[in-house]
Amino acid sequence: MDCRDFKEKHFAFVDDTLPGIELIGMQVHLTECDVCAKQDAMVRRSLLLFRNLPSIEPSADFSSRLQQKLNAAKLADQEANSGRARKLAATVAVTSIVMLGYIAVSLRQVDYPQDIVLAPVVAIASAPGATPMSAPAPEMVASVPAGLPIWTAALLAEQAPVHFASLDLTATTR
Repeated sequence: MDCRDFKEKHFAFVDDTLPGIELIGMQVHLTECDVCAKQDAMVRRSLLLFRNLPSIEPSADFSSRLQQKLNAAKLADQEANSGRARKLAATVAVTSIVMLGYIAVSLRQVDYPQDIVLAPVVAIASAPGATPMSAPAPEMVASVPAGLPIWTAALLAEQAPVHFASLDLTATTR
C-alpha cells in the first residue's frame, strides 16, 4: 500500500469500517511510513479532544426565546414583502397609464395617405444599340432568388446543340 491509498482510506480506517485485509494493510503501512503514522496520530488525538469536551446545555427558556425571535423575524419579512408588492403594483399601474397615453397620442398624429399615385411610365422604343433579349427560362427565374446553382445547368441545356438526340448518335452505338 502506498501513501495515497492510505490517505484515501484513512477515514474508514479511523471509523473501523474497512474489511479485514485492508485493515491489516493500513496497519502494516503505519509501521513502515513515519509521515502517515504522524498524520494518523494527529487525527486520532483531535478526535479524542472533541469527544472529551463537555456538552453544552442551553438555558431553560432557550426554546421559547428562539421561537419568539423566529416569529418576529418572519413577521418583519412578511411586512417588508407586502410593502415591496405595493410599490411594484403602483409602479406597474403608473407605467401602464403612461404607455396607454403615449399610444393614444401617437395614433392621433399619424395621417396615412389613402391612395398613392405614381406617374405612368411608357416605353415606346428600345435604346439605340441595345440587343433584343428573350425571356429567361422559368427554371432560371425560379432558381435565382433562392440562390440555387441549378440555373447554370438549365441555361447550358437550353443552349446545347440539338443533335445530341439525333438518330446519328443512336446509329453509331449499335
